[in-house]
Amino acid sequence: MSFMRRMLGGGESDNLRIIITRHGERADFAIGKQWLSKVQQNGSYDPRISHLAERPHFRDWTYDSPLTVEGENQSAHVGKKLLHLGYPIDYCYSSPAYRSVQTATGILESQGRKAVPINIEPGLFECPAWYHGKPLKFIPPEYLAADRRFNINAGYAPMYGGVDESEDERLYYKRSRTLVREIIRAHKRTGGTVLLSGHGGSIEAVTRGLRGMRQRHEKPEHLIQEALRVDYCNFAILERDARTHHWTVRFPDSYNSPYGVQLTQQSVIPLYGPTTEHLNKRGRGRLATALPPARAQRGRTRTRQRYPQARPPRYNQYR
Repeated sequence: MSFMRRMLGGGESDNLRIIITRHGERADFAIGKQWLSKVQQNGSYDPRISHLAERPHFRDWTYDSPLTVEGENQSAHVGKKLLHLGYPIDYCYSSPAYRSVQTATGILESQGRKAVPINIEPGLFECPAWYHGKPLKFIPPEYLAADRRFNINAGYAPMYGGVDESEDERLYYKRSRTLVREIIRAHKRTGGTVLLSGHGGSIEAVTRGLRGMRQRHEKPEHLIQEALRVDYCNFAILERDARTHHWTVRFPDSYNSPYGVQLTQQSVIPLYGPTTEHLNKRGRGRLATALPPARAQRGRTRTRQRYPQARPPRYNQYR
């Protein structure tokens, strides 16, 4: 176990680790819901928006936002941070959402591990109930596999064949729990570090499922309120104890929220910790946890002023 990984606390781990991350900054939240019209007006180009892969119907981008260029940078930063902590990625699963695939690609590329194929797993997608009946449109894996910017495992047989659009948050918890158990079963002999590139709610749902915990005691729909608070590219590192085989979330010794709230492992959601400090070294993008609470709040205000569409109407607040 490397020095940086020992700094994250806990005892000796065995040879299997799970890392869950939210995607980077998304174009529709940062630029506004009319981002696609602006792209079309500029001949399918906008310097703030990352590469758009080919898809069967161009208008489907309305329901499947890409990352901004800043979001791609965030993905690269988080990959380097994980490598610095001693977590090179060995296996990768991604939600079918384009922003999650881009984030996984950025993490792998920044670690010099683009040769690791990305398995497109519909089971990693967020809760469909947050879409309020809006269509779920994803780029088919064969289209992504044909794009040289991505290394997609075209032969991967997903554990979930698709996303059930009628699924509520209770079933979302259940799906996440089942999925992570299947992923562990698939890698229990090989070991290594497994990256799950998902959404804001993934950290909560997968972490609880991995630790054998049920959904929160409050109403399950409160999950969306927690997911809304997750910074872009925030992540959780889970390792299995070699002796007890229990899964633990790794926190540094000083684990302080930038919002002035002391969090513990009992909080379950491993958010806002020092694992996000790499995202804002110069005060750009998302907040750094090293900022004092008052300064962090001012940073959030400036972000809202810069991107007035950063908090869209409720129907569009899916992760």
